Amino acid sequence: MYKKVLYALDIDSKPYLLKAIALADQLNAELFVGYATNLDEQLFSDDAYLGNTVGDDIVNTEKAELESKIQALITDTTINRDHVCIVNGPVGMAIERLATNLSVDLVVMANSHHYFSFLSKNALLIKLATHHDFLSLS
Repeated sequence: MYKKVLYALDIDSKPYLLKAIALADQLNAELFVGYATNLDEQLFSDDAYLGNTVGDDIVNTEKAELESKIQALITDTTINRDHVCIVNGPVGMAIERLATNLSVDLVVMANSHHYFSFLSKNALLIKLATHHDFLSLS
């Protein structure tokens, strides 16, 4: 039985978020939402080219916009804001790391996002499935 589910958020698809919520409700499981970004990498790059102050301003603006977009997505849902995590790094590794840290039983991804559909290919599924069950929503 699944007690904790992690949905790897496709930030451009509220319908898939609603599907993940419905799935967690059906399973009577606690739902977490994870979004992977490379803001830390951008911070390093922007500092190198633009200087610390300008680089920080660019990344902080992008982070605020991202948080605002995620807040708009979860508004009018049953998702607890404390269960929404923004993690840094390449999507597959960042979601795997988050799933491990949260001790989830099931990782759910929507295949609507180009990168998520790439992750759902069989060879890459093996990496995720070694530690967690995996479900791709279509």
